Amino acid sequence: MMIRTSARRAKAAVVVLLVGLAVGITAADALAFRMIQNTSVGRFSSGGLVRCDDPGGFVHWTSANIAFALNTANQGAGKASAIQGGLAAWTNVSGANHNLTYSGTTNAGFTTDGINTLLWANGNGCTGNCLALTALVLASGQVITETDVSFNNAVSWNTNGSDYDAQAIATHELGHCMGIHHTEVKKPTNRPTMYAYYFGVAGQTLENDDRQALQCSQNRYPVSAPPFAAQVAALSHDGVAPGVSLAARPRLGGAVIRFALREGSDVRLQVFDVAGRLLTTLVNGRREAGEHEVAWDGATSTGVAPSGVYFARVQTPSMQARTTVLLAE
Repeated sequence: MMIRTSARRAKAAVVVLLVGLAVGITAADALAFRMIQNTSVGRFSSGGLVRCDDPGGFVHWTSANIAFALNTANQGAGKASAIQGGLAAWTNVSGANHNLTYSGTTNAGFTTDGINTLLWANGNGCTGNCLALTALVLASGQVITETDVSFNNAVSWNTNGSDYDAQAIATHELGHCMGIHHTEVKKPTNRPTMYAYYFGVAGQTLENDDRQALQCSQNRYPVSAPPFAAQVAALSHDGVAPGVSLAARPRLGGAVIRFALREGSDVRLQVFDVAGRLLTTLVNGRREAGEHEVAWDGATSTGVAPSGVYFARVQTPSMQARTTVLLAE
């Protein structure tokens, strides 16, 4: 799935699949979102555009918990908050159990290696007017087993609201990573993130059409997260942050942050803002093996944080894990 700058409009980008897209436009269609269909096995950056109820099905995940890593080479440096914002947008879709998390930085590239990687590079099939390219690794049954996103390092990327906005395009590409094609909604305002043209920072925010697409995937191919402690038990001692797991969910008036340990240890759980500034330390002491849950109402060392996106980190003497926290009103 590619985003290419449009020859028809300045500061616009059209999203073009390597395979031709359907032309039909149904702006009034309440279910105008479309899903990616590809019944082949292997690594692909193309697929058909189908409705949710298409008898041939569409690409999808069978796991609720999907971790993404950022390669900070080139313009990837300083983009962690933008990526985490995109992950949070899809994670917080009600009616869907998909949990997109940020696993930290990586040296992995745009290749099939078992790591879902977002990176900035020159090439990887995304050159010239292409802004970003998503590749899906598919197993039998249209099951997604890995996905990578390559952003074109030859164009200027920003996190200050100017073009091209890294979070807006990351959110769009993460939609492709979830098996969502381009919407058939065509309107001048309140465009879905999966709209076929880049339209600025507004693409950071999902619209109903986007949310319905992920809910469609959940309804047709239900995923449910395993017990939190089971996730920790399954972690490899050779993997990233072995023996520790961290997750968060919004709740009325704050957020709930959960962590689990394979073994008892001294633990520090902290919350940071998008600029990386420490806001509060929620846990600082020994905790035994198993699950632990902490409620955060936004209280910080200097007052109360407003609703929005934050980041939590849990550390032990030998390991750490991070996750996005959405603080609700």
